[in-house]
Amino acid sequence: MAYTKNMTEGKPFPIIFAYFLPVLCSTICQQLYSIIDTIVVGKGIDDMALAAVGATGSITFFIFGFIIGLGSGMAVLMAQAYGAGNYERLRKTITMGFISCGIVGFTMMVVSMVCMRPLLVLLKTSELILDNAFLYIMMILAGIPLMLTYNCLGGILNALGDSRTPLVAVLISSVINIALDVFFIMGCHMGVEGAALGTLIAQTCSGVFCFLKVRNITFIHLKKNDWELDTSLIREEFKVGVPVAFMNSVTAVGCLLLQYFVNMLGVSYTAAYSACSRITEFMMQPCGAIGIAMSTYAGQNLGAGKIDRIKQGLKSSFGVAVALAAITGLLLLCIPGPLASLMLSERTNIELAVIYLRICGAMMWSISFLFLTRNTCQGMGFTVIPMISGFLELAARVVLVIILTPRIGFAAIAVAEVGAWTSAFLLNGLYLFYKLKCL
Repeated sequence: MAYTKNMTEGKPFPIIFAYFLPVLCSTICQQLYSIIDTIVVGKGIDDMALAAVGATGSITFFIFGFIIGLGSGMAVLMAQAYGAGNYERLRKTITMGFISCGIVGFTMMVVSMVCMRPLLVLLKTSELILDNAFLYIMMILAGIPLMLTYNCLGGILNALGDSRTPLVAVLISSVINIALDVFFIMGCHMGVEGAALGTLIAQTCSGVFCFLKVRNITFIHLKKNDWELDTSLIREEFKVGVPVAFMNSVTAVGCLLLQYFVNMLGVSYTAAYSACSRITEFMMQPCGAIGIAMSTYAGQNLGAGKIDRIKQGLKSSFGVAVALAAITGLLLLCIPGPLASLMLSERTNIELAVIYLRICGAMMWSISFLFLTRNTCQGMGFTVIPMISGFLELAARVVLVIILTPRIGFAAIAVAEVGAWTSAFLLNGLYLFYKLKCL
């Protein structure tokens, strides 16, 4: 069964925390898989293969981020409809969301596959890793329909307050993915295509599991008239979802530009940056999880018209965000070398990674607060300012990396990253404070 939860009744903190824990476990499992995948690729093949996979990370974020962001429009409206007890609108939101996300996702898959090799060349991807990077990302792009299906089904469950089922789906996917990575790469001696194939199979399994769970939720059993086209609702979903999609993609453009500057520095820097990206993404997950919890909580309570509960929940969540930022930041500051050596073999690459990780560790509080404020805004349907904050992140990354790279080298990449986090948090935080004061 699915564990749906109405978050509009009861004490806010226990409700948010109960939702947060499975989300935290889910995101940690996803990142653990990502790190183990990196270790298997780096140790099972070589640092060149790791650099090839890492060189595609920002591109994948750009493409998948847009699709996921668009789907969030569906999830926000679903949470609001569920909080208001309007099951007819809830079902309609689900069907229109599937239609709109399906069309956009398929279009992006075709366009991105056609343009991929020129894009890799444009990003100054080294000839030493270009072929492997192209092979890997083309296989990942072929799995967009699988990712889209899982994202939509997971969005339904999360909007209804069920964070346990997505956790189980991630556990299943991660175990299968790790086992297949080891089998394909170390057992069958496949290259980067082994890692991509394992990912596709695991995504299929998690999607099937979520579908079986969603099918058992009786009040969202879809009827024939639920599939009748409702252009006004699709416009509403796009109104909420497109700004989030653009925010994700614009943020990804900033990461692509960082990848461009890293690639220009050399393959050693690309390998170090790839490892650093995986490590910092893992450390961000607890902070991101509390933001996801607040998004669903805020959406349901806005639908129920309970603004005071949103304020109470936000106050409690800030305390959790501070604690999470302190723990993850200290880990990056105190043991960056051992963390980097899990994925990298060459001493020079590890030394570069240590520089990056220490700078990010000192500023984990800013990404923690950013996740919390931005997700709360999005959960309430206020998505324009978060989108603008994505452009602000882009500007911060570009300006800082251009100014600082000639002066401090690889450290400029980390400074640009944390500068983007901080500027975006300030904008979202001030806007959220203003909106809550006005409501």
